[in-house]
Amino acid sequence: MAASDAQVDLGFLRESAREFLADRGEKDSLDDLAAMDWTGLLVAETEGGAGWLPVEAAVVAEELGRAGDRSAWLGTTIAAAALSSAPPEIRGRWLAPLIDGATTAGVALAGDTVRVAGGDAIDIIVTLGENGIHLFELADATPRSRDDELLDVSRIGWRIELGASEGVAIGDSERADQLLAVARVLLSADSVGALSATFERLVAYLKDRIAFGAPIASFQAVQHRLVDLLVLEAKSRAIVLKAARSLASGSVSGDPLVLATAAHAFVAATASAAVDECMQLSGGIGFTWEYPLHYELRRVFTNAYLLGTARSSRTALAARTGW
Repeated sequence: MAASDAQVDLGFLRESAREFLADRGEKDSLDDLAAMDWTGLLVAETEGGAGWLPVEAAVVAEELGRAGDRSAWLGTTIAAAALSSAPPEIRGRWLAPLIDGATTAGVALAGDTVRVAGGDAIDIIVTLGENGIHLFELADATPRSRDDELLDVSRIGWRIELGASEGVAIGDSERADQLLAVARVLLSADSVGALSATFERLVAYLKDRIAFGAPIASFQAVQHRLVDLLVLEAKSRAIVLKAARSLASGSVSGDPLVLATAAHAFVAATASAAVDECMQLSGGIGFTWEYPLHYELRRVFTNAYLLGTARSSRTALAARTGW
């Protein structure tokens, strides 16, 4: 397929996803996203998915972030990808329910205590780390508590104790590296979507808001700050999609992992500050709870900590490249 054709297809996907999400009712429903085949975007067609499509998944993730989605789409999609290469008996039990949206999952960095968004509603957790991929089935008695360090009030953060739980190995370390890279790219795309929604609302507000007899958006100092935000949004989207395209090759080493790490480091470091800049430019209305900007700021802040931080990705990037 020619590059221009691929761009048109992604544009159509973005437009149709935005239209679908704008008409969507409950933002925490996974069933409707599964009906769109979005939970199987990283699962081969032979296993009931849509194929290994990291680029398309990144576009969907951005639109979900833009719409303020509260579902467990990211964790469920990554878990489905992990289970698609799991041992047959485990794959047979969990993969189809994940793709169908009947089972929800969280994804987390490996550890005795993990942090996930929406941890009160998920059925299983897939952890990714140096020892590979492990699946944990959550019981009602599994210790968990609200994570007050994650500020998102629409996707409540939880700390879940897995130290006493018995996990099942479902993938090796190379596969874990690959899926962690994809998960971080999708999480970054979600933040880009939230930033995009904030910036679009800000521009509309500044065009309508009058000061000294003129729209605030007409003031040169404000225009400079808006251009900086627009450039940052474009740069963030570009590096995320470049990383996704590199991961689409299916490689588990080299440039794909480097690009994914760089994308996560960049977006995690800049998205929160960019949304905060939108808050400053919104004036007093930006600081009121009833204005949607608060939700987007908390969303990108939470995204910057769920699967590692900008600092941890920079450290990993230095280790991979020898910088």
